[in-house]
Amino acid sequence: MKTIKTFFFLLTVVVTAISCDAVDELTEIDVDTTITKDLVITVADGKTTFSESASISIDNEQVQDNLDRIEDLQITKLTYKILSVSGTEDVIASGSFTAASSTYPWFSAGDSASVNLTTAAADGTVYEIEVDQALVDAFEADLRSGATATLSASGTVSDAPVTFTVRVTADVKVTVDAI
Repeated sequence: MKTIKTFFFLLTVVVTAISCDAVDELTEIDVDTTITKDLVITVADGKTTFSESASISIDNEQVQDNLDRIEDLQITKLTYKILSVSGTEDVIASGSFTAASSTYPWFSAGDSASVNLTTAAADGTVYEIEVDQALVDAFEADLRSGATATLSASGTVSDAPVTFTVRVTADVKVTVDAI
């Protein structure tokens, strides 16, 4: 009889624990969204360096209304594309993107750490940036503290004057606890 009571007690504890997890999962909302930001970078004649920053945020009502309830944030894909170039032709640019305290090279995998701006814009090449957990953690912390994060691009160019537009796109999945 004592064994049966112990069995039912343990069964009740296990069922209760499983039920709590199931209820918690039922109150979670997954929000898939895309963040897009264009950085217009101008390098004056005689200069070779650039630095440009912009604020980015998740402009989704469900996320904005539940910033204090974010349980998880995943950046499923992060890319950049050179949209347009004006000024000097065939300028080679190298540099990095920075989000919070994490820096990501323009090419995270490949043979080169630079890009021909004219060729990239003409071809419509989309470059993927490898995402690591440090970026996700920094972006989530920025979102929780004020709903925005700062994205910066900095680097050098082989010639000037040149103005180019870089579009950074992040596919993001945010899990918020609705209750």
